[in-house]
Amino acid sequence: MQDNKWKSIWDKKRLDDIDLSKSEFEIFCDLKKADGFDVNVHDEEKYFRAFYNDWLEMCKRVNEIAQNDIKSVYEVGCGSGVNLYLFKNRIKEAVLGGIDYSQGMIDIAKNVISSTDLVCGSAENIDVQKKYDLVMADSVFQYFSGEEYAEDVLHKMIMKSNKIVYISEIHDVNLREEWLAYRRQSMENYDQVYEGLDKVFYSKDWIVDIAKKHNRQVIFTKSDNPEYWNSRYIFNCFIF
Repeated sequence: MQDNKWKSIWDKKRLDDIDLSKSEFEIFCDLKKADGFDVNVHDEEKYFRAFYNDWLEMCKRVNEIAQNDIKSVYEVGCGSGVNLYLFKNRIKEAVLGGIDYSQGMIDIAKNVISSTDLVCGSAENIDVQKKYDLVMADSVFQYFSGEEYAEDVLHKMIMKSNKIVYISEIHDVNLREEWLAYRRQSMENYDQVYEGLDKVFYSKDWIVDIAKKHNRQVIFTKSDNPEYWNSRYIFNCFIF
């Protein structure tokens, strides 16, 4: 992935001790925190439970589309491995893989799943020859350098997938100004604090056009997470 300020932030992320004797939900919370969702909220249990339920809904939709025939999952920007960990618990003898541009995050992921295909690298460098049933990217596309880079990655994700591509938390270009207004209102000196940490916004038509080039269809969904302020400005998509 491109060299930018976001990379320096993720490179600093560490989670030294993973207690795998905890419940799935507790481990989920620890890994989500490592992925940057370690915000100060009034009700932490309720906050993370909403994300967990969102994931269960995504998994249900994936299985509906694939008719319960997902045997392998690959994640672009896999971070701590939280999504791969949850799939590992649900797919017998799952084949799992992922790439992330932070070595620290890859080290965390290696602690929670067994895989020979977890590598530190840029998203555009994924190997399209090795196929996976589901290829996903969770809350990643907004951190790319721009639409051209994202298009290259999306083409490769579709080429790598046997069945489904899933992308979550795509920032809606139609809501960009509203999103910026909210951020500026909720954070003093937002533009100064986040200088050089811009996010990329996309249109649904952009995704549909790319999918059509691969003879794929698209389903868009909204996040149903009342505890996550960003939900009103983002959408998810399934390409199959």
